[in-house]
Amino acid sequence: MIEFRLQIDSRITRAVVPLIIKSFSECGKTAEPVFPYPEESDQELMDTWAKSLREDLAQDRQRLARLLNDTKFAHGYVEIPDEDMELVLRALTEIRLFIRKANLEAFSDEELETGEFVLPQKPQLAQSYYLAYLVLAEVQEGLIAQAA
Repeated sequence: MIEFRLQIDSRITRAVVPLIIKSFSECGKTAEPVFPYPEESDQELMDTWAKSLREDLAQDRQRLARLLNDTKFAHGYVEIPDEDMELVLRALTEIRLFIRKANLEAFSDEELETGEFVLPQKPQLAQSYYLAYLVLAEVQEGLIAQAA
């Protein structure tokens, strides 16, 4: 079992968990795998690949849903079975990319990478999604650190 406590204040975690869950739900509705080789003409191959990837994504999301629905998570505690780590990491990446694309347009890539910006100068909703983005990043970093 992988267990750790987030460094982010639990008041922030409690405040952004609803946004994380909302993003999780929206991301699942919009994500559709696209075959990486557009010139491929074998429709059966493309359909099989897409079906397999959808099944993998569903499994990743299912494991992340367990974490997000755990009441301890809102208070900054992360607990997942060891065997779920890779699945949860992939789902976290998917949600962070979704949040970045859908809700953090007020931030440049450089600002997100360096943290060099004044948060109160950003739109209120973008501020909240930024904090959700940070919580998810800390979960990812914690999982990777636990695996090392």
